[in-house]
This record gives sequence, structure tokens and C-alpha cells, in this order.
Amino acid sequence: MSAEHVVAVVDCQPGDEARLQRLRAAVTVELSAGAPSAEEIVERAAGATVLVTLYTYTRVGEDVLERLPRVRLVATRTAGYSHIDVAAAAGRGIEVVAVPEAPTTAVAEFTLGAMLMLRRGLAEASASTRAGGWEFTSFQGAELAGSTLGVIGLGRIGRRVAMLGNAIGMRVLGWSRRNVPLAGVEPVELDELLAASDVISINLALTDGTRLLLDARRLGLIGPQAILINTARGEVLDTDALCRALSDGRLAGAFLDVVAGEPLSPERARELAGVPNLILTPHISWLTGETLERQFSGLTDAVLAFCAGQPIQPVAAG
Repeated sequence: MSAEHVVAVVDCQPGDEARLQRLRAAVTVELSAGAPSAEEIVERAAGATVLVTLYTYTRVGEDVLERLPRVRLVATRTAGYSHIDVAAAAGRGIEVVAVPEAPTTAVAEFTLGAMLMLRRGLAEASASTRAGGWEFTSFQGAELAGSTLGVIGLGRIGRRVAMLGNAIGMRVLGWSRRNVPLAGVEPVELDELLAASDVISINLALTDGTRLLLDARRLGLIGPQAILINTARGEVLDTDALCRALSDGRLAGAFLDVVAGEPLSPERARELAGVPNLILTPHISWLTGETLERQFSGLTDAVLAFCAGQPIQPVAAG
């Protein structure tokens, strides 16, 4: 292991330090706590050769990288890396690594749970019963088996969601920017998927090509009986257009684990809370003990391989 490397972890939260013990035992690690500003990232990583960010709210942009001349690797434990300017890093000869496989099972299982909540009205039934009611006749749901699931994005998570849909007897349609063939999934164009699906799951990485992919026009293609689930990134759809569709009865329901601009201000959260048939959760689809273990283990493996001069699998710009 090269002694020249210094690893700066710039945004620790309680509990993270213990998960970094293997990394700290092998190389010099400087830990900083709390969500940093751009200026604070530069201060915390000054002199480091490896910059580690643990949270997607920590934006590592060109303005940060240009002031960290010694950094040769930016590493994140997350699957997504839209918070890192990969193109700017590549232009400076800096590699970027993520841990894309870690949350696959957790997010896919969460998506299945979201489908069941929306199709069976479980949130409303629970609220009614907790309020003292016993209105079992008011909550007639619909079965998933026999309905059509549209999966937007067929990466690791999208493929697992499709597999779960197949397993419970759903017809599965799929759309991917890379046109990936997959057993049990009927490849269709995106507009066709939106129009034909009863349940839509968004499983796309956020890139310039996917930002606002589901705009007002595309959301207007979805049938009034359909439900939409987003566990990817909030910026891939037009949240305000989605809310209008829900308020107007042009969409049966939506479950958003991610929202553009998160973390939401209290005012924005209250605004969205008033939208009918919309369930919000605070970006927790990935959050299981098993995922955390895989994330920190994968992050440590990648950083140690880099410090030892061994091959790593950096993410590609664009």
C-alpha cells in the first residue's frame, strides 16, 4: 500500500466512522463531520489524494476539483453519482468510483412494497383505522397479478424490479436508453410503455439525457388507472406536472421516494402533502443494514485498490 495517499472523507454522519474502520486501518484517513459547503469540501480535502463523499447532497463540482490539485480519485459509496461532476474530473485526470450494485435488492423490494401500498390503498386504510374507523368495504383494491408493469431503465435495479413483476404474474414492459434485451421483458418505446402500463417504475440514473425525461407531455400519456413510482432521482420527472395530474384525477396515484430539490423545505413538503393520492418518503428505498454493509465494503475495496495501484472500475463521463 502506497504511503503517499491521504484519504479525506468530507461528510461523515453519526455511525459512519465505525463503518470506515477497515479503511482507516490501512491508509491515512482524515474524517470531517456534517454536510459541507463547496468551500468546506476544499478545506476538508486540502492535501488529500482521495476525496470520499458518503452522501449525495455533497456536490463535488468543477469549482471544488480545480482547487484540489492533489486529488486523483473521487469515491462515493452510493450507486448514483450525479452529485459528482464526472466530466470535470475526467478533464483533470481524476477517476470517479461508485458502488452501483449495493442497493439493488433493497430498492427493488421497496418498489414492490410501493406497488402494493398504492394498488391496495394501504396507507389510506391504515389512517382510517387508526382514526377509529373500521370501513373495510371502502378499500377495495386491485391485484398486481395480470396487470402491466412498465419499467423505465433496465440497469441492475430495473432488472430486479422486472424479475419481481414476472414472479407475481405481471406482464412486464421495459424501456432502456441502451435497449438492453432481458428475458421476460417486452421492449417497447417509452411513450408506448407509459400509455400501456398500469404500474410504472422509474429506475434511471440522472444524466443530462434523463433530466425531466418524464415531462408534462409524457406524463399526459399515462392512463387514469395507472400508478407511478420513482425511486431513482427526483429530477427525472416534472414533479409539478405530476401533482397536477394527480389533483385532476388523470393519474390514480404516485409514490415518490425522491423529489427534485431534496431535502425538501418544510413549505415544499407541506405543499406536496396536500396533493391527493401522493405518498412521499425521504429517499429511504436503499436504506437497509445490508445495503449499508455492501456500500461501505465496496467503497473501501475500491479506495484501497486505487491506493495500491490496482485496477478499479471508474464510472464513465457522459
